[in-house]
Amino acid sequence: MPSLNNSSQSKRRPKAGHWRPNDEKSKGKSKRIGFAFRTSFSGLPFPSRKYCLFAATLLSTILLTLAGCNRLPVTENLSGKDYTFLNQDSTEVSFPSAYKGKIVVMSFIYTHCPDVCPLTTNNMQHLQDTLAAKGIRGVKFVTMTFDPNRDTPSVLKEYAEIRGIKFGGWDFLTGTKANTDSVLYQVDFRYFPGDSSYTKDAGLVYYITHTDKAILIDQQGRVRSTFSGSKLDFSKVVKDIKSLE
Repeated sequence: MPSLNNSSQSKRRPKAGHWRPNDEKSKGKSKRIGFAFRTSFSGLPFPSRKYCLFAATLLSTILLTLAGCNRLPVTENLSGKDYTFLNQDSTEVSFPSAYKGKIVVMSFIYTHCPDVCPLTTNNMQHLQDTLAAKGIRGVKFVTMTFDPNRDTPSVLKEYAEIRGIKFGGWDFLTGTKANTDSVLYQVDFRYFPGDSSYTKDAGLVYYITHTDKAILIDQQGRVRSTFSGSKLDFSKVVKDIKSLE
């Protein structure tokens, strides 16, 4: 009778359905990476509970990350307080509540600006035409002056008319210095007087050094994106607007 202590028989056999690194059947196969596999009733392996939890967590993280890529952060909420301004027709406008429910592209200028502001205004016109060509409607354009002493409603209207701007979806706003500065401070727009001189009839001539900035406001009055007004990235602005629709 064969000895019961025979080494070939005394070796412990792996339990059915469990995998062991030194199993003869595992030779030439990929190494174990820390997750156990069990055998299903059909004889095919299926992942353990630990592996399933890991896979589910990883998938959830990926999906949340991808979803977040299409969301614009809220950088400032302007809806907490209203400020009164006049548009180019001298009509009172409460900002920002007058634009609630609308996507707003807002720029900041002063009409005596020799460089950045004309470029910004031209880019806003081009953006307006681009949106129309793409069938994106309902976006409001707002341009606010930070030189209200000189930029009266009539001056702003003339400034826009010379450039052929369509007023239907575009307001030019001017107001008190206090209201103007309050809005500009919230959107992190900065300006200060530059060089000045006087004309022969004692008229003051001055220029203003200022931030080059335009912003995108959502339907709830929240700032969601900022851009360079004079160097507008049209594709990015259009993409950001679409994400808010």
